Amino acid sequence: MILRHRRRDLFLNRSKGKVDWCLLVCLICLLIVGVVSISNATADPYAQTEGEGLLAQLSRVLSYSTRLQLIWIGVGTVALLLVLFLFDYRVYGEFALLIYIVANLLLLAMLLLPKVRGISAFLQWGEERTFQPSELCKVAIIITLAKHVSLREEKIRTLKDFLPYFLHFAIPFAIVILQDDYGSALVFAAIFIGMLFVAGMSWKLFVGLGLTGALACVGIWPFLDDWRQARILNFLYPDSDTSNTGLQVYYSKIAVGSGELTGRGLLQEGNISQLDFVPEKHTDFIFAVTAESVGFLGCMVILALYLTLLLRLFYVAYKTQDRFGSYIVAGVASMLLFHVLENIGMTIGLMPVTGIPLPFLSYGGSNLLANMCAMGLVFNVIKNQQRSLF
Repeated sequence: MILRHRRRDLFLNRSKGKVDWCLLVCLICLLIVGVVSISNATADPYAQTEGEGLLAQLSRVLSYSTRLQLIWIGVGTVALLLVLFLFDYRVYGEFALLIYIVANLLLLAMLLLPKVRGISAFLQWGEERTFQPSELCKVAIIITLAKHVSLREEKIRTLKDFLPYFLHFAIPFAIVILQDDYGSALVFAAIFIGMLFVAGMSWKLFVGLGLTGALACVGIWPFLDDWRQARILNFLYPDSDTSNTGLQVYYSKIAVGSGELTGRGLLQEGNISQLDFVPEKHTDFIFAVTAESVGFLGCMVILALYLTLLLRLFYVAYKTQDRFGSYIVAGVASMLLFHVLENIGMTIGLMPVTGIPLPFLSYGGSNLLANMCAMGLVFNVIKNQQRSLF
């Protein structure tokens, strides 16, 4: 009878716990910054506002992309609440095998559809609207790999110990590579490495994995598309081409530098980003547009929010009693950390361009929805701890 009530409580998620206000405040602040940044990137500063009513001015500031992002924030909030309150997080672990199979089948199904934007990773309806299922599959891999690793009591010290987890990761990783979505593949790799690091994998295995990855990058070079090779060469030799494949990063760095200490202001006429010199300014290069407007001090505030969020996630992963829950939080932290480092790094020329969005700031529904689901898992883990993490 007690076991039956316990299982019912897991499915109804009746257990009580404290809210992690640090994570919640950081999340809300980043979402607000994201809406302001997208509005700043997509609104027309040259539109006439003098003599216009309030609604007309709001419609100029709240551009089409901004309104869509607000809708996705609403959808993401509902998804976060469902993930948080529908089931105890341990229930997701009980269905880990089913989640893993469905995620891989979904990735395989994308290979049968026509390519969108040059890769087989997007579902498209209408002329412009798309959805990227691999974003949600990142969350699925976090759950399933966390469950797989948590079943092992000892640390991962030998190649024999390592291979089952590598196979778990390699299957979705290989499918995403077949989709030509190398950016998502790198995120899968970051999640895998981060979770095994927290699981205590031997440093010798990490060195071997790093060397194998480096050799794989060299071996795959002749098979890369010309434009991908050009991106890497532009990263290695920044001044080699500033008029074609290197133009994006070239103007991005100019926009970031022109912000100086305090920025040139939001919605200002004559900004480099407002003159459309920075491509993909509301998606992949949202940080460059924002940096121009808010300057170094504003960027430090944004980076402080990310740093606080990430440090708190790693702290929660460290303090969580249940190994499965700890690995879930570590996977989410690894995913967000790589997104932040890669996106900001590529806008200032410290990383090659991969098309990875900036969490909670870049325009895009699929990535935002996946990140909100991931944060829902984190809040679920915190909520269902036997003792407070504070």
